[in-house]
Amino acid sequence: MEAPKVVYITSSPRGGSTLLSLVLGNHPSAANLGQVSFIPKLLALDELCTCGEMLGSCQEWRPIFDMIKETTHVDMRRSPYGVDLGDVIKRGGGGKIDRSRQRSWRVFGHLLRAGVDRLFLELPGKRGALWYTMPSIRKSVQNTKLLYRAAATSWQKHFVIDASKLPRKAIHLYLDDPANVRIVHLVRDGRGVTASRLKHMSVRKAAERWCHYHTITRRWLNRWVAPEHRHLLRYEDFVNEPERLLRELCAWLGMEFRQDMLQFDEKRIIHSAGGNPTRFRLSEGIRGVDERWRSALTTDDLKAFSDVAGALNREFGYE
Repeated sequence: MEAPKVVYITSSPRGGSTLLSLVLGNHPSAANLGQVSFIPKLLALDELCTCGEMLGSCQEWRPIFDMIKETTHVDMRRSPYGVDLGDVIKRGGGGKIDRSRQRSWRVFGHLLRAGVDRLFLELPGKRGALWYTMPSIRKSVQNTKLLYRAAATSWQKHFVIDASKLPRKAIHLYLDDPANVRIVHLVRDGRGVTASRLKHMSVRKAAERWCHYHTITRRWLNRWVAPEHRHLLRYEDFVNEPERLLRELCAWLGMEFRQDMLQFDEKRIIHSAGGNPTRFRLSEGIRGVDERWRSALTTDDLKAFSDVAGALNREFGYE
């Protein structure tokens, strides 16, 4: 199987990655896989493909899982975690948690491995991740690449879109294959992200998570990824000028721009894992910027956000 071109989207939760992956997936040469790292959990919990069928029963995903089985001798539909795609630990913020899998000792193990990995990613110079990557991470990267190749082969695509949003995973995928991996760092106004997460956490916690995510993502991308292989995109700019920004993005990716990438057919069936593309199947096209935070956040909320993440938000151009 030939290695496809990988477009990996890093973005905080509620940051617009679903919309961007859907637009890129509208290209006839691209496969929008959704959140690849969450596939084991989605299979284990019998969650749906965006076509409406359970992911494990979706006929479009069937040849992908069959191809993975031929290589690994593991049927992910029967043993979802038998093919390691990396640790994904959820701690609030919405979405289902596989509590039969995510036990306290596994969470501890994940935090320990993540801490060691972060240590090597933070080492100065050309050491760190280039010198040592834990075997478990190397294995998860190889399995993820196997899934990419299986999807590209089964669906006859040249590009695969992964909206898993995990910055450490993005770095390791890139370091393993810098010729074929491109990373889009998608940023949304932290106040908008914070307002959208109030149902699950406080303003301060949401601001802290947004700030932490983009701080480490920017630092690691700048350190480990060549400038020509990473692309910073603001969500608000994209929804305000979708054609211009998409043309620029396609040129950077080496993907031919097509006007119909920005057209949404409500009858089109989409097959991606995780996310919620159904809310973007709109015949009128891409919605304008969501600025409900202006009414949802009180003066005290805005001050709390500013104290935690205001400086970084301004660095990204949000006043």
